[in-house]
Order: sequence, then C-alpha cells, then structure tokens
Amino acid sequence: METIIYSAALLAICGIVLLFTSYLENRTGEKVWKKVTDNMELADEANIYNLECDEILIGRHAMADIRIQDMSVSRYHAILNVTDGKWMITDIGSKSGVFVNGEAVRHVRLYEGDVITLGNRSLIFRKRVNR
Repeated sequence: METIIYSAALLAICGIVLLFTSYLENRTGEKVWKKVTDNMELADEANIYNLECDEILIGRHAMADIRIQDMSVSRYHAILNVTDGKWMITDIGSKSGVFVNGEAVRHVRLYEGDVITLGNRSLIFRKRVNR
C-alpha cells in the first residue's frame, strides 16, 4: 500500500514539473516569435501586409494569405516562412519567378529593406511602420 502511495505522489510531482516546464517553454517561444515576426511587413504602393504567422502563401489564388490580383503573379507563387528565427522566401514553381533585389532566387533569407518582385509587382520587406 505504501508503495502505491509513493508511486502516486511521484507521478503527481512529475506531472506538475512537466506542466510547469511546458508553460515556461511556451512563454519563451511566444517571446521569440514576437521578436522575429511582430515588427515585419510587406508593402507595395497601395497595400501593407502584416506578417503574423510562420508560413505565408503569396499568390493570385483566393486562398493565398497574401493575395496579389495580377495576372503576372502565379496562383501559388511563393512562400514566406520563419526558419531558425530568420525570414525566408521560396519560389514554389511560379512561371515568372521570384526576384530579391533584382536577382532571381529559389530560396533565400530576407533582410530588412529587400525588394521582392513577383511578376510585375514589387514588395518591400520592412519593419512595420504603423503598430
């Protein structure tokens, strides 16, 4: 009987430790995520697109996270994502390609001030102007 009580107490303590460490890890992850994503946006002459998730589909299709209604932009053109705390862009088989600062790219890291060209449209990767 004593062994069962000790086992139950040990199991309860392990559960509490697991919940506490999970909570701390989640809070740390949220802080890192906000630091990486909270202050960045894509902007063109008429639109501002806040980057508020870790994977963003850019294209002409209605299901795209950033929808660009221009026939020079493929339905599924590119993906923006955060990898190891850095923003990356990947061409996902577009017809007109993805260009960053005038150079054709397949997969590249983005830096503040980069100009991303998709078809005939150019977007600036920048810190968020209006918070």
